[in-house]
Amino acid sequence: MKTPFTAALLVATSLLTFPALAQDTKPADAPAAKEAAPAAPAKDFTIMKVGGEEIKNSDVQDIWKSLFPGGNAPDFATFDENVRQNVLRGIVSEKLIYKEAVKAGADKTEEVKKRIENLQRQVVMQSYMEGKAKTLVTDAQLKAAYDEKLAAAKGQEEVKARHILVAKEEDAKKIAEQLKKGGDFEKIAKEKSTDTGSGANGGDLGWFTKDKMVPEFADAAFKLKKGEISAPVKSAFGWHIIKLEDRRAVKPASFEESKDALRAELTNKAIQTYVEGLLKAADIKYYDANGKEKEFSLALLPPKAEPKPVETAPAAGK
Repeated sequence: MKTPFTAALLVATSLLTFPALAQDTKPADAPAAKEAAPAAPAKDFTIMKVGGEEIKNSDVQDIWKSLFPGGNAPDFATFDENVRQNVLRGIVSEKLIYKEAVKAGADKTEEVKKRIENLQRQVVMQSYMEGKAKTLVTDAQLKAAYDEKLAAAKGQEEVKARHILVAKEEDAKKIAEQLKKGGDFEKIAKEKSTDTGSGANGGDLGWFTKDKMVPEFADAAFKLKKGEISAPVKSAFGWHIIKLEDRRAVKPASFEESKDALRAELTNKAIQTYVEGLLKAADIKYYDANGKEKEFSLALLPPKAEPKPVETAPAAGK
């Protein structure tokens, strides 16, 4: 298994020492790839030897895949010979540098030993938690969480709106007067809104439910009728003028569509609960600089509270 340290070294040697790889990391044209790529071997084979040490093709494939986070590595065999040799030179360089480092005693220093120990701890812990996470959430729990969200969304509305945000009430009132006289909402939003994200799109915020906006903004937006423009509305972000474009009932995603997001949400909560349990079961003491014991909170999860609207500025696409 390639560690992050080893992968980083490989990237440094293959992409920086050999810039051709960085510049030309793309598959060869389809016809050339078919001619250059050998038939897939039935079993592993030795692709190189360095001072008598064999490098297996499977090792090269593993290293190649480690350079592409997310498991989206293109087929190594489809790249032209120059690219493949650049990668191999990077792998060989890593092995040679490692041998030189060991020969110089770099692996014996306290700093290196500490870094290896820390890295080993991280790899072991990550591997354990990845396996643990797979056992923490059942399909029954996923379905129960989905049903709960489905019930909460029943009868819920979402609206499509635009807004213009400015810092001063005086400016908001002037814009409101312009709009009353037939001013173009989208044009004014592009020119004057301090919310540059939505402003560039004429103030467009897309579709959003009431809980996605700060209370003052949400209350004003959801009171409007289709096509109406609000009076200036004050929030922590400034003064808003809101135009409601449409409204509709929320259509919940299906269970299958929601499954991955729900699993991630429940797994995160379950991991937090699991770690909190470990903390509570351990004998933990916390001291100040004078050796006096201090209170130490073992809670990872915040105290339960009534749901509140998301405290974020309105932005395009919400």
